[in-house]
Amino acid sequence: MYLYSYRKRPNFGDALNDYLWPHFIQAPLEKTPGSQEVFVGIGTLLNERLPPKGVLHIFGSGSGYGNVQPDAKARWRVHFVRGPLTANTLGLPPEFAISDPGLLVHETQSLNCTKDIDCAFMPHHGLYSEHMKALCEQAGVHFIHPEEPCASVLDQIGRSRRLICSAMHGAIAAEALRVPWLPVMTNREMLLSKWEDWAASMDTSIHFRSLPVIWSRPPSSLAGRAVAGLKAVAFRQKLAQLSRSQSFQLGKDAVLNDRLTRIQERIENFNNQQRLPREA
Repeated sequence: MYLYSYRKRPNFGDALNDYLWPHFIQAPLEKTPGSQEVFVGIGTLLNERLPPKGVLHIFGSGSGYGNVQPDAKARWRVHFVRGPLTANTLGLPPEFAISDPGLLVHETQSLNCTKDIDCAFMPHHGLYSEHMKALCEQAGVHFIHPEEPCASVLDQIGRSRRLICSAMHGAIAAEALRVPWLPVMTNREMLLSKWEDWAASMDTSIHFRSLPVIWSRPPSSLAGRAVAGLKAVAFRQKLAQLSRSQSFQLGKDAVLNDRLTRIQERIENFNNQQRLPREA
């Protein structure tokens, strides 16, 4: 079975597909196309870029970045989607909106880590720079690189007492690992609807704080460098302030446990369905 995900650039949220699904899906999962069955999991994947052939098994994906074509809908088997906004967009019954399967890290990681990181910051994967990392360190905030291997990212989140993040799957992992988190906007290109979709699935809401945009490369003009310098100071000061904030959030255990139970029921049903043809 072809495990479809975004693979053009390393990114924690997309890499969770390779990290998580082999723990739960019994069918062999392949990273390259060719199978007549396609597993569509974590990510904003429900758009016109879905694979053009094969049965599409939708497992917690979200809509965004385009529209699903009629041909794909004719070939798919929707087991569940990321949230109610995705279900509504695709015309699915409300019961198909469970949550993002990134929550499954609750089942694979220890929840009893030594908390040796007071506060961490994890940016959206397109925003990383050494300059940003240095500013975090100056603010006394641990920096988590969103393109590091999943095991490393999860270890750092689990060891944190609090997490500031513009990476949505950083927030999802923190929720699953019971680490209070604070969402921030770090640029105008963030797709806020996917955050709202997931938050609605968890019976919560998102209230973003803002951080100045930090350019990965310094501007060439004198005026540009002056502006970049001011932004750097503002970023460092605001991040330090947010790390001491009382606005970190964490959902109820009962909600998390309910979503995990419902996701695992879909997984069990899928594994049973996949086993039947082989046993026949």
